[in-house]
Amino acid sequence: MVEAEQLTFRYPGKPTDVLSDVTLTLQDGRTLITGASGSGKSTLFAMFNRLYPDNCDGIVTGRLHLFDRSYDTYAAGEVNRRVGTVFQDPDSQFVMQTVEEELIFTLENFGVARGEMSERVTAILHALGLSEYRNRTIHDLSGGEKQQIAVACALIGRPEWLLLDEPLAHLDPETAHRFVRWFDGVARTVNVVVIEHRPYVWGDFFDRQVELVEGRVVKDGPFEMRPDYTFASIGSHKGECNLFHIPNFKRNEFELAASDLTVAEGEVVAILGRNGSGKSTWLRSLARNHRDVGFVPQSPAHLFVTSDVTSELKYGHDRPIEDMLTRLGLGPLRDAHPLSLSHGQKRRLAIGVMMLSEKRLIAFDEPTAGQDEASLRALHDLMAERADAGQAVLFVTHDLSFARVANTYYLMHEGELSGPYDASLWDDPELLRRHGLLTEGWS
Repeated sequence: MVEAEQLTFRYPGKPTDVLSDVTLTLQDGRTLITGASGSGKSTLFAMFNRLYPDNCDGIVTGRLHLFDRSYDTYAAGEVNRRVGTVFQDPDSQFVMQTVEEELIFTLENFGVARGEMSERVTAILHALGLSEYRNRTIHDLSGGEKQQIAVACALIGRPEWLLLDEPLAHLDPETAHRFVRWFDGVARTVNVVVIEHRPYVWGDFFDRQVELVEGRVVKDGPFEMRPDYTFASIGSHKGECNLFHIPNFKRNEFELAASDLTVAEGEVVAILGRNGSGKSTWLRSLARNHRDVGFVPQSPAHLFVTSDVTSELKYGHDRPIEDMLTRLGLGPLRDAHPLSLSHGQKRRLAIGVMMLSEKRLIAFDEPTAGQDEASLRALHDLMAERADAGQAVLFVTHDLSFARVANTYYLMHEGELSGPYDASLWDDPELLRRHGLLTEGWS
């Protein structure tokens, strides 16, 4: 599919290359691409499906062949008939209102006969276990549900290759496990290339691994299984308690129950549960109803109000930012426009902005998505410092390894919030199973 020789790519107006002398051949199989956040992984994907350089006026040198033809000989959209792509941020892929309309729109772009469309939609939704979402409004779906629909849209065109940029980042452990098993069957008829920061979730799915460091290929060989990251609980610094109350309101099929959530100053709280259980809706409601809550959503790009990273971190206060720039790995990007950052870098910038705020409670929706180990360690340390300073930290996550940094847990199930629980939660398999958190048998 891909033959790259001394491939170099630079974004317009930038002084350095984001890809440097990449020589790589991708043939049939299941390939994992790893590397630190900002190492060029997503840019490489954009070259593979010819999204770049056409859509950003990037500068390309070297040789790149896609399906035995030079990339620049393809007409617009021609490669996409053979390459399906799922991006990090599923919202960036949707243009229609409902799931069915989005899938049909994809088929229309591929010139599929109208009489065949309904059957294709039914088949892909059934195969993915998503039939109940057919008539749902995409805007009302949870982040994890949107991720699943984006995968369905990529597969419905029956591509030869499937590019997946952290497809499991927003999925609960139970759903992620089901998807990996399903992909194991899919990969018999389609070649798969996956960007992933936590490959252990995929078990032995991959047969090849390519690692990027600062835009260069430093490893290309057989896949090597590595253990997951481990994190310790942040010590409790509980002080005076503050009460947050979320009133009843409707969310599609179920009603989110009224919840009196008591969060102490210095407490670190994790909200866990299945996709679609109401976690993100609850968190958004918390932020809307309390001005002393600072909130970073799953897609943080719309929060940015300035034209460079430095100004964004400085906005609204006069506190020093150099330490935050360094710890979040954003120092070399201090002059970059926030919207030009990678998905993981955007998330770290938004986290940094909120960490510099004086909000009594800072809340994050999936803060670990798109982050490498160094970034996760930095996030852990920043949370610990904020807790030590008396701020409360609350986050929603499907990353059960990182969730262990919390000292208090709440569980969401069909809109019902239960808790609080302490670390003994992890020793109750039945409780974990009821909330889609049990990962036994992953291999």
